[in-house]
Amino acid sequence: MLSIEDYISRRKKEDKLNEFDIDARTQNMKICVDYIFEYFTNYLNITEAEEKTILHNEKLEKYCKQLKEYEPEVREWAVGIYNECGKQIHKHVGTIMKKNEFFFLYNAESEFRNASYDCY
Repeated sequence: MLSIEDYISRRKKEDKLNEFDIDARTQNMKICVDYIFEYFTNYLNITEAEEKTILHNEKLEKYCKQLKEYEPEVREWAVGIYNECGKQIHKHVGTIMKKNEFFFLYNAESEFRNASYDCY
């Protein structure tokens, strides 16, 4: 897809628009504004971008529903990571916890910190 700068540049060349002609300044500005409207109307596919956003939001909602057993703060944190990175962090954390059979016996902050480094 053309950027707006490329589109305007191309249109100015096609129409042989002399933007430095002082006498036609007002007319040239109107023509350039028309180029911008043409670009947003004809070349920028907003519906495609909206569809991607809707699809992404649906994925986030679906993932959030998978985390219903977690506290709201944990859900929000995990969904935020999924939104940014596309990774379902709860699966990674669960795998690490299963590998470490003593995780539920941790009581020192240093033990939790070491486990968090494994997740990270």
